[in-house]
Amino acid sequence: MKILVAIPGKLHTVRMNRFVPDALAALGHDVRVVDYMPTLLEKLHGKLGGADAAEAVRARLLAAIEAHAPQLFLALYGVNVGAPVLAELRRRRVTTANWWLNDPFQWERAAKILGAYDFAFTNARYSVDAYAAAGLKHVRFLPSACDPAVHRPLETRAVQCDLSFAGDWSANRERAVKRLAEGGVDLRVYGPWRAKLPRRSPVKDRLEHGFFTPERMVEIFAASRATLNIHTWRGRFDFGLNPRVFEAGACGTPQLVDHKRELDELFAPQERAAMLIYRDDDELLAHARSVRARAAELKAAALAAASTFQRDHSYRARAAELLRAIGA
Repeated sequence: MKILVAIPGKLHTVRMNRFVPDALAALGHDVRVVDYMPTLLEKLHGKLGGADAAEAVRARLLAAIEAHAPQLFLALYGVNVGAPVLAELRRRRVTTANWWLNDPFQWERAAKILGAYDFAFTNARYSVDAYAAAGLKHVRFLPSACDPAVHRPLETRAVQCDLSFAGDWSANRERAVKRLAEGGVDLRVYGPWRAKLPRRSPVKDRLEHGFFTPERMVEIFAASRATLNIHTWRGRFDFGLNPRVFEAGACGTPQLVDHKRELDELFAPQERAAMLIYRDDDELLAHARSVRARAAELKAAALAAASTFQRDHSYRARAAELLRAIGA
């Protein structure tokens, strides 16, 4: 099948803009990619002409459709894929699908986008109910994933900390990390946090500032006894799994993760054996303080489960599920 994947070009750590096209190609499909984020020149032309981002990239997206003549158009998020582009795809009788991976916290934004597609998918199981209540009854659950070519156990590395956190800043993440630091946990933070932290924050001395690649993240995991996973929507939604759940699992790295309903529904006890699931800050601190004493037990459980994550929760497995859902 000829597939055109519309992607947001500038993703840092979770590069599904690379992982998804690669997974579709690995399944034997003829895959091309088009970036729907405006180039600098398109931004300048758009500003001069009063055009929004979707209008600025329209000609380039239409040219990609003309050049590849796809049978399936798959948008990841699709925020700048405008109505004229989707109308041209309908005119050509091209099947359209959108995989929205920012739920549950952005479902209201997605509700304005997904209705224009033949098929739509969300990474959060219980966001399906919210979409249905809003009149979008064609949205299906398709969780995030890992890429075994990247997310895999590495050979033994020197341990640099008991607990790592690798990811973007958010207020709830800063609060949790500060509590752990003040509680004496051997913790390091990796990510673009510097501008967000107060001058005298105890987190600053534990921070390696800046964006990192997926490959660097795997190295961080390998040098940690466990990694900390804090969903940005912690405290707001008790469902929806971020990519770190799957990436850490595939790397054979134990993780401390805030409770989400899908953890019990998607994973067997063996896969959850290296997940220390917390429901409040006190439980998080207790788990974090236990990591060093339980390191060998947790690592063995995580390594035992890694191959299952790589097989059942890979982008290739998700791509195959998506294609089955659309009848391809």
